Amino acid sequence: MTDYNAKYRDSVFRSYFNEPERLLSLCNAILGIDYQDAGKLTINTLDGIFFDKRKNDISCTIGDYFLILVEHQTTVNDNMPFRCLSYVAELLNNLVKEKNRLYHRTLIRFPSPKFFVLYDGDKTQPLKKEMRLSEAFGGDNSSLELVVTAYNINHDVQQPLLTKCAYLSDYSVPVWKVKKGIRAELSHREAISRAVKFCLDNGLMKGYLKKNSQEVFNMLALEWNMDDALQARFEDGFDEGRSQGEILRAEKIACKMLHRGSSFEEVHELTDLPLQRIQELDQEILGN
Repeated sequence: MTDYNAKYRDSVFRSYFNEPERLLSLCNAILGIDYQDAGKLTINTLDGIFFDKRKNDISCTIGDYFLILVEHQTTVNDNMPFRCLSYVAELLNNLVKEKNRLYHRTLIRFPSPKFFVLYDGDKTQPLKKEMRLSEAFGGDNSSLELVVTAYNINHDVQQPLLTKCAYLSDYSVPVWKVKKGIRAELSHREAISRAVKFCLDNGLMKGYLKKNSQEVFNMLALEWNMDDALQARFEDGFDEGRSQGEILRAEKIACKMLHRGSSFEEVHELTDLPLQRIQELDQEILGN
């Protein structure tokens, strides 16, 4: 991880499905349709950086029919409908190439938006559930509603989507294998290495993994490191206006990330510690 390219900040999910054929197969499975022409699919994911959750994971349009937003999550977040509202407003605005059309009397027509979450975290979740924006309004949907459908795609829960989309099934395997390895008390590095090797040996994620195995290893390592650090941040009550104790907890998180190979920029992004202090902590780790 120490030679990790900090500019490459995708997740494995976003990287793997950022390809029309794979994404079309996923959309077909989710929507229950059977489009065959990947040329009609346009990926229009909002630009952002990994773990900047103001941006979405994957979005696309299929011809003039659907505008699809897919989020991948390892933690349950009931605020997804509100987040998707901000995403779709920006995406729809981007589809209006001539902004002055907004002031014309003729109705502007858009592809029908659909919102989905694919969950593969550790907490027990139903195979499928709906989250509604109106729940934030006490159930009042008379003026505004947005529905997000969440699917549990853990490899061992018998999710029907995994049989409908081979690419999604393949994706679920390395995540499942890493979890099993960590539960068996393997280091993150060893668990990820074994998961990647298993997929290569068994032809899963095929050409993608064969071509990008090192990048996949790095991305998975970063994801697991960040998940751990985010959990520590939550448990420690990390917040603004930090006391000395909170600073010490932030430094503890920073040391954990540095020990696992995260870059200075990644540590700064999560902990808000000055880069100079992060560099000092790194030197202390090297000196021990």
